[in-house]
Amino acid sequence: MENFDVIVVGAGTGGSYASYILAKAGFNVALIEMKSRNKVFKTTGDAIGVHHIDRMVIKPPSDVFMIRYEGAELYSPDLSIKYVVLGKGFGLDMAKWARWLIGEAERAGVHVLDNHKVQGPIIENGSVTGIKVLKPNGSVEDFKAKVVIDASGVGAVVRSRLPREWWVSEPLLPEDVSNAYREVIQVDYEIERPEYIRIYLDSKIAPGGYWWLFPKSSNTMNIGLGLWGKLSEENGINPRHNYDRYLANSQYTRGRKIIHVGGGIVPTRRPLPSLVANGFLAVGDAAVTVNPVHGGGIGPALLSAELASKAVIDAFERNDVSERGLWKYNLEYLKAYGTKQAMLDVFRLMLQTLTDDQLNRGLRARLLTEDEVLEISERGSLELSFIDKLKIGLRLMKVPDVASKLRLALRYMNEIKSLYETYPTDPSALSSWYGKVVNAYREYARGLGLSLKWLSNA
Repeated sequence: MENFDVIVVGAGTGGSYASYILAKAGFNVALIEMKSRNKVFKTTGDAIGVHHIDRMVIKPPSDVFMIRYEGAELYSPDLSIKYVVLGKGFGLDMAKWARWLIGEAERAGVHVLDNHKVQGPIIENGSVTGIKVLKPNGSVEDFKAKVVIDASGVGAVVRSRLPREWWVSEPLLPEDVSNAYREVIQVDYEIERPEYIRIYLDSKIAPGGYWWLFPKSSNTMNIGLGLWGKLSEENGINPRHNYDRYLANSQYTRGRKIIHVGGGIVPTRRPLPSLVANGFLAVGDAAVTVNPVHGGGIGPALLSAELASKAVIDAFERNDVSERGLWKYNLEYLKAYGTKQAMLDVFRLMLQTLTDDQLNRGLRARLLTEDEVLEISERGSLELSFIDKLKIGLRLMKVPDVASKLRLALRYMNEIKSLYETYPTDPSALSSWYGKVVNAYREYARGLGLSLKWLSNA
């Protein structure tokens, strides 16, 4: 049996970064990874906002950045309307990014144990006290720690195996995710405006989601799509099939030479009711921190890793790694990002009810301008003056069916914001608060005409 202060499961972005921060703070940290360290990297999106990089406590080397972005181009289903939304970011070389982060963690003193497969948590007296690990030699060993952090990705190999009555163990449903597939390819033409990522709304190609083209150089790109898991389940659609049918031999992939293929499940939903339990925290995709609208997860993984690490440091200083002792992480996460995430989830559900015709008409009428789209994506809300409201009101009159859904979404975004801003400061009040969230979502789903399984289970 091996003993550590903190065990982090998963050497992706969130896990490696949390390990680094904790080791630099003087903790004895084990980073457990089931793959070989050279095979650890995210296989869907690879874009990240500059502000996430600027916030990091360690600065990445220039070779992890493949391209600098100036913004995004958003296209209507019929391609007649293009929105240009400004926002600086980078396209990462995910393999180099992962190797760099793992290397920095190791140099900080982290015990990096790759090719080790976690089989489940060790729970004693209602607390997570370690994990059971299948080692490369085939033996199973107990690894003990005062705190375990699950950073294992959407599979959440620790969190998903915790007792169901624990708030943090809430399972993912198909309606909570996007099923994605992408290829990194080289093409035989020069990509126009490679400094802009492209987002295409098209329910034929990507029902309930979108397809994307992220330039990585003048003639290489990350091109793929994400489908709403609810529709994938109901209609038997998978993203690889749609990619092969609509994109693999399209004008966008002319001269296609495949560099890398991959796919996966992306959690795109509201925050978990809680990110902590006794002796336990979750970060990144394991904590469903992904932006619900655009599916970006690298930045939120870094942020959640930072906030979780600070909560652990504080808990050790107070000698209290209980749920209550780690609760600060919930509060700081919601303040920094989680409330916005919840509001964007409300907006996502509205978007997923719109037909291509409604999207075409709504974008053509400019129900929301580029600046308003940017404000919603950055803040999760829309602050409007009287004149702004008057202008939007006039635009809404042009497409009343879409306008009614947009009004409903904006109303419930504000309601959800108010609820998350009153998130309980003590675990004992969580059940009552969560009931209010469920009721708000029920009313909203009813207004959209949506049936959501999680509301039936709540």
